[in-house]
Amino acid sequence: MTSQPNYFLQFQHADIDELADAIGELLQNPITIEDVDHKLIAYSSHGDSTDLARSSTILGRRVPEKVLTRLWKDGVFQQLFTQDDPVHIPAKDEVGLGKRVAIAIRKGPDILGYIWAQEVNRAITAEDDEVLRQAAKAAVPRLLQRQGKGKAEEQRRKEFFWELLLGNHASEAAIKQKADTLQLRLPTPFLVCIVESTVPQMEQLLYPWLKRHQLLWVTDGQQIIMLLGLSPVAEAEGVPLIQYAEQFLTELLSQIRERFGKEHKVTEVYGCAHKTYREIEHGYQEALQVLQIKRLFPVETKQVHGFRDLGIYRFLPQLKKWADAEGYENERLSLLRQYDRENMTNLTETLEIFLDAAGKASVTAQKLHIHINTLSYRLRRIEEITGVDLEDQNQRTSLYLDLKLEKLRE
Repeated sequence: MTSQPNYFLQFQHADIDELADAIGELLQNPITIEDVDHKLIAYSSHGDSTDLARSSTILGRRVPEKVLTRLWKDGVFQQLFTQDDPVHIPAKDEVGLGKRVAIAIRKGPDILGYIWAQEVNRAITAEDDEVLRQAAKAAVPRLLQRQGKGKAEEQRRKEFFWELLLGNHASEAAIKQKADTLQLRLPTPFLVCIVESTVPQMEQLLYPWLKRHQLLWVTDGQQIIMLLGLSPVAEAEGVPLIQYAEQFLTELLSQIRERFGKEHKVTEVYGCAHKTYREIEHGYQEALQVLQIKRLFPVETKQVHGFRDLGIYRFLPQLKKWADAEGYENERLSLLRQYDRENMTNLTETLEIFLDAAGKASVTAQKLHIHINTLSYRLRRIEEITGVDLEDQNQRTSLYLDLKLEKLRE
């Protein structure tokens, strides 16, 4: 078996610009090299053969957003993240992108950047794919050298953010002093956001987007935890922080949906707005509580994202502790469940949906897909079996809370 030649042996000490020219000469096509944030690092001086996407990247020093979005939608980046081989990309004329071959520059599981070869002067062959594989390896030390200092600073900032999330700083002054040392501007007011998703490698995939928003963030398993303050534009326009957070999370969710489809579950939550940095710990715990409640009551809290919108669900974990300590059981609900079991009915479900709908009969009937008269009959039977008066707000609230507490015990 013939061994592959080492195409870049003579370029061991070349800088990144010389490497780009060397790749361009070998492939006889224009080359660009980008970092993981899609910022231009180097490009080959290979004649005038170029397209709008490449010229815009060179002029703007970054790949245009519309090009990135199209490549995400078409699954190109998903391929680059999951394979070591070059990805051959057909032309996408509507965004000014001609035929391309791209490969990720990676160090272990981490992607450092990308090499893009514009297929304009001649077709890129299987042999050329080997050139790109070797080029990606040759680019690794150059990109590591470029990003080394920045990565170390980013890691220190993440460690600092974890300290804030866990309440490891004794005073506001100490927090501000360390932030100054890290050349970090903490927003005020702020809130803590958490995005939890089944998207694999979510941080790496969203890294460019997070960097462009200049966020402080860390990851914990499938969660990205962010410290969110107003953008300069939103602050100048007087946008309330909670409104801005909702807009921000909607945009983030749209990014995830566009790039990875709707098959992945995504949950986005946030805590209350705070002004002192020692309260970051509280904001984190608030966001975690919203996440916990949404897991326990996914249907009821589908539209809830913020701590302030939890309503009675905020009290349920504590109420459960009290009820469990007392061995409490709602006898009326027990009677209703027993009746359902013995008569093959679903009156308990009817009651819960009726209470979820704030006692609105028309809404309840619609959700149950039954006639309003059928609902009226069921409600009368519920009152007869349990001895409860569904017009009594106190009794209704008690039943509602106990129905939700029972779900916590399931």
